[in-house]
Amino acid sequence: MLTSMTIPGIYRDGKVELAERPEGLVESAPVLVTFVPEGTRVEPEPMASGLPADEAEAARRRAGDQLIKMLREGLDLGGPPYPGRKELYDRDQRFAGGSEPGED
Repeated sequence: MLTSMTIPGIYRDGKVELAERPEGLVESAPVLVTFVPEGTRVEPEPMASGLPADEAEAARRRAGDQLIKMLREGLDLGGPPYPGRKELYDRDQRFAGGSEPGED
C-alpha cells in the first residue's frame, strides 16, 4: 500500500515532471496537484526525501518527548513568585471592604 507523500515537480507544456520517482509506485496511482506561487521554496515531507517511515516516526517521537520534558520543567520567568490563592483572596476581600490599595 502506497502512503501519502509529497514530491516536488514542475508543470511544463501541459505535463507535470516530478523531481524524483516515488518509491513503491505501481503503473498508475491517483494524485493531487497543488500549484504554488512562483519563487516559493517547496520542501518535501521526510518520507518523500527518502527517510524511512520508522525513522521519521522516531524523529517525531523524539521531538514530542523533548517538548513534554520542556513543559514539565517549566519556564524560569525570574523575579518573585506569583501570589498564592490565599493571598489573592485576601486582597480581593480587603478591596471589596471599601479600602483602596495603599490605604493600609
